Amino acid sequence: MKAWAVRAGTGKRLVAGVLAGGTAIAMLGGCGMGTRQQAAAIVNGHEISQADVEQTTTQLKDAKIDFDEKIVVTVLIAAPLLKEVVNASGSWKPDAVYANVMHTIPDATESTKQFVETVALLQSSAMTDQDIATYRKDLKDAKITVNPRFGSLEPSNSGPVYFNLGEETPNWIKSTPVAQ
Repeated sequence: MKAWAVRAGTGKRLVAGVLAGGTAIAMLGGCGMGTRQQAAAIVNGHEISQADVEQTTTQLKDAKIDFDEKIVVTVLIAAPLLKEVVNASGSWKPDAVYANVMHTIPDATESTKQFVETVALLQSSAMTDQDIATYRKDLKDAKITVNPRFGSLEPSNSGPVYFNLGEETPNWIKSTPVAQ
C-alpha cells in the first residue's frame, strides 16, 4: 500500500512537471509570436522592425526631414529590391545628395542609411528602363508581408516604387451609417 502512495505522489509530480513544461513552451512560443508581430514588414524573409521604422522616422525628423512612418515603411520595403537592381546594373551609386543628407544625420542607423540611399536613388532618375523592368519583376515575385497597422500592399502601375500601402483599417471592419 505504501508503494502505491509513493507512486501516486510521483505521478502527481510528473503531471505537474509536464503541465509546467507545456506552459513554459507555450509562453516561449507566444514570445516568438509577439516578436514577429513587432515587424512593420517582411521582405523575402528580411524583417523591417517597428523599432527601426520609429528610429528612422525620428532621425529624419531630427534632421528636419519630415516623413511619416507609412512612407518610411514603403521606402524600406522597396529598398533591398531597388538596391539589388542598381548594384547589378551599376546605374547608380550613392551620390552627393546622399552624402549631404547623411552629413546631417551623424549617428544614422542602417535602416536610416537605407532609407536615405533609396530616396536619393529614386530622386536621381538614374534607373534605366531595364532597371525598372527588372525591379518590377522582382517586386512581383517578392514575398512581402506588411503589418496591418500600415495597411496592405497594393500593386500600382506608376512609380517610383510601383506599389502603395492601402487602407490602415482592415477591410473587414466596416462603419455603419447611423439612420436618422
